[in-house]
Amino acid sequence: MTTVQRKYKIIKVATLKELSEAVNLRIQREYKDQEGFIFQSSGRWQCLGGPFCEEGYWHQAIVFLQEEEC
Repeated sequence: MTTVQRKYKIIKVATLKELSEAVNLRIQREYKDQEGFIFQSSGRWQCLGGPFCEEGYWHQAIVFLQEEEC
């Protein structure tokens, strides 16, 4: 099994509390299939580095990692 990065996102919000909520939402999210059943994704979001403040906004980079057989 090899870990593969599928996508990334940079979250940009005004407060540290909003940043925490946005990051936790993505990390803990459950997904629904087309029929409405909840399942756990085969991958997960993970923070990349630490949060930082720039021009009054807090930023956090996150990546979506998945296990894949090669």
